[in-house]
Amino acid sequence: MSGARDALVVGGGLAGLASAYALHEAGYRVEVLERREDVALETSFANGGILTPSMPDPWNAPGVHWRLLRWLGREDAPMLLRPGAIPGYFGWGLKFLAASSPDSFNASMRANYRLCAYSLERLRAWRAALDLEYAQSTHGTLEVYRDPRSFAQAVHELATLAPLGLEGTPLDPAGTARLEPLLDEVQADLAGAIHFPADESGDAWLFCRALRERLVARGVTLRLDTRVSGVRIAGGRAAGVETAGGFLPASQVVLAAGPWSRELLAACGVRIAVRPVKGYSLSIPIDPASGPRHALSDDSLHAVMTPLGATLRLAGTAEFSGWDLTLRPKRVEALWRLLAALSPTLARQVERATARPWCGLRPMSADGRPYVGASDVPGLYVNTGHGHLGWTQAAGSATLLAQLMTGAPAAIDPRPFALARTERRAWRAEIQAAEQPS
Repeated sequence: MSGARDALVVGGGLAGLASAYALHEAGYRVEVLERREDVALETSFANGGILTPSMPDPWNAPGVHWRLLRWLGREDAPMLLRPGAIPGYFGWGLKFLAASSPDSFNASMRANYRLCAYSLERLRAWRAALDLEYAQSTHGTLEVYRDPRSFAQAVHELATLAPLGLEGTPLDPAGTARLEPLLDEVQADLAGAIHFPADESGDAWLFCRALRERLVARGVTLRLDTRVSGVRIAGGRAAGVETAGGFLPASQVVLAAGPWSRELLAACGVRIAVRPVKGYSLSIPIDPASGPRHALSDDSLHAVMTPLGATLRLAGTAEFSGWDLTLRPKRVEALWRLLAALSPTLARQVERATARPWCGLRPMSADGRPYVGASDVPGLYVNTGHGHLGWTQAAGSATLLAQLMTGAPAAIDPRPFALARTERRAWRAEIQAAEQPS
């Protein structure tokens, strides 16, 4: 690749590998650095498996502070704030609550939707070009509601995003059961559902492994067991990274290391409002014929049930507990209750002993939008903070990053995702930009 520029990508999960592919396609000579023994063993390993432009809303919806207070101490709560972790979230938490105003929340939701929709478009193109297989399904998502008021609010949000391109069909309980027969036995418990036909699902870990193979075949270097201790700044710009094995030079450095990106950036004087938020999942071997046809999202439980070939993935909950990766049985039990609530028959059929519980740390930004683009340090770029939308936004964020790094026209407005929004002066202008029609 004559005249190619050098780029080091720190992180071998969804964000890092997608960034590597987008940069390679843009003409960069890329190396990926991953601290673990293989790719996608952290946040990307066993997530919910859903790709959902239909769910672009951040977790800090208006009134979130009351819900967090009400759920304190409840191990089955959709969002659980552990009191001992509060000091580590204090400054971030104030920003999280400030961004829960209706105007800020709605602007973030619209900006996220644009990135999600673009990302799914790019993912489909990558899948076709690279012949990727990752237990993908294109049957869409069915989001079910048990509370009539929540269902009405969701229908209103659908109408809000429909002008941007979101397609969804509200269904009554009987229509829900016709579309997804698995739900027939619980239709009396439902207020309704919305079917989002353009959503997809797939195993993020399998995707990362398949993408890694394609990258290596194209000459991209992947360094495993390589822990990055810092970014070297020389002459006022990023010059490479420091590792246990020595210094690795590069003209551009991309930090796509999930919540671990924040500390590396802070050492360079760059601040982003990102904290780790723990999520749980259960992976259960099943006969695909006995599982759901669609990925199912249960609004009241804030959790999802996703068919991934011969695996059924139950995932959800947000636990504000710092860097704690303890698998807490009561949080796992909440996922079993999700299965029983959606399909009592299936819950009785599966063997609990075969299930694989997991938890991982999502990189959650305070305003619910990822950070994608240049930092104040020339040559240092960021792709992190996606929270629960990391799988959905991976391909789009990576492509947007490559466009910004090469100076190519950006496919969507990058300003809602810029690092500059951490400055108060930029906040209002950036929100207004997100509210403008594309």
